[in-house]
Amino acid sequence: MDISGNIEKIRAEFPVLSKLSYMNSAAHGPTMKRVKDATDEWWGYRTNEEDVAPPDALGEAAKMLSCKPEELCLVNRVSQGLNMVSSIMPLERGDNIVVTDLGYPSNVFVWFPYREMGVEIRRITHQDGIISTEDFEKAVDDRTRAVSISRVEWTSGLRYDMKALSGIAHDHGAYLVDDSYQAMGPVKIDLHDSGVDFYTAGSEKWMCCPAMTGVFYIREGIWDDFEPSYRNYGNVEEAFADGAPWEKPDHDNHSSYLKPLYGDARKHYRGCVSDEFTWGYHASLSFFNELGVGKIERRTSELSQYLIDGLKEYPVKVNTPDEPSERGALVTYNTGSFEKNQEVYDALKKENIIIAHRYAAGVGGIRVSCHFFNTYDEIDRLLDVMKRVL
Repeated sequence: MDISGNIEKIRAEFPVLSKLSYMNSAAHGPTMKRVKDATDEWWGYRTNEEDVAPPDALGEAAKMLSCKPEELCLVNRVSQGLNMVSSIMPLERGDNIVVTDLGYPSNVFVWFPYREMGVEIRRITHQDGIISTEDFEKAVDDRTRAVSISRVEWTSGLRYDMKALSGIAHDHGAYLVDDSYQAMGPVKIDLHDSGVDFYTAGSEKWMCCPAMTGVFYIREGIWDDFEPSYRNYGNVEEAFADGAPWEKPDHDNHSSYLKPLYGDARKHYRGCVSDEFTWGYHASLSFFNELGVGKIERRTSELSQYLIDGLKEYPVKVNTPDEPSERGALVTYNTGSFEKNQEVYDALKKENIIIAHRYAAGVGGIRVSCHFFNTYDEIDRLLDVMKRVL
């Protein structure tokens, strides 16, 4: 679908846009009507005790991420996905985990317990908001077990070359862990091409759904290397191959489950995602695939460039890289004063322009997250408010 040529039709999918200039998808995206409709549909079946097959959310996610459905399972949030990785990673004293000082807290926090056993949490320090591929080359060594990062950093919009970073990690026998909460939706992602080993992303932000749903990916070539630390009896493939085991006279809570788990990503599913959320998530994934993730990325890239170019006329520091391939969809800028940043935030909110105010490692300020449904007129309105405040 041509996004710019159908922008009013697309915007009609988001009821809140009738009253707000909503540019805060990096925090949580506005819910689409079709997501609510899908959830209501599930409640209709549930209320009437009707059995119905769930929609193929993982199939749509695989299409969007250029991977196999068997490489995916559902998670209830990104923190769960990252905890799943940290809990199965074989770590010993003297090993290290490479992270960045710009990363979202969950990228780092899940590794904290291993410090007590002598594992180093090795942080790469940014230089004026930038962390280069060369910085990772210097940080990763033969004792590195995992590089745990955000594909797009949440306070700067810096976007990493994941293919290059997976190569660096693999050269040293390490795994690349990809938190793509700030990337899935506005950025085209090809998991097979990028070579990442683990990937997770959620529903609440750029996917424009309620929270409590997301995907977890484990690359096919390493399925046999990792067993889940959390055991879900529903993942015993043979037990459920011919219907529910408890519907059979010989069902036994011991012998019925003495069989292997699924051999793919499904063995890691923790059974913590409600069918209600899965229906809504499927509706969102289907819509993004209908629009085309490549077209969405072009749209968000053009909008973010328009904003960056406009900000060059003002006395602010733009933290986000100017080069499109080095950034996601979000843009952050700083007036040089926390108080002035807050004044800008408050002035925009008063005009029903919804953005965010965020910082990490000294990088941040005003964060504007333009999604495919936003318009150039909305950015012009934002810049007009900026002009009055500054």
